[in-house]
Amino acid sequence: MDVSFFGAHGHVPLRVALLLAAVAGILLSALAGSARIMQLRAAARKHHRAGHRAVKAEAKDSSKARL
Repeated sequence: MDVSFFGAHGHVPLRVALLLAAVAGILLSALAGSARIMQLRAAARKHHRAGHRAVKAEAKDSSKARL
């Protein structure tokens, strides 16, 4: 089977071409999934910090109100 990819030309068996395409698809999916997981973790950290600050501020305000 003749293959042309980004200007590279070659001759490979169909099985090898399909295997390489499957491996490339798996790698791209893993890369995209990892990027999304990192995005979600950052958002969760930001949300957690904001909640923690709100609790601290509320505790500070309530202690002032008691005095």
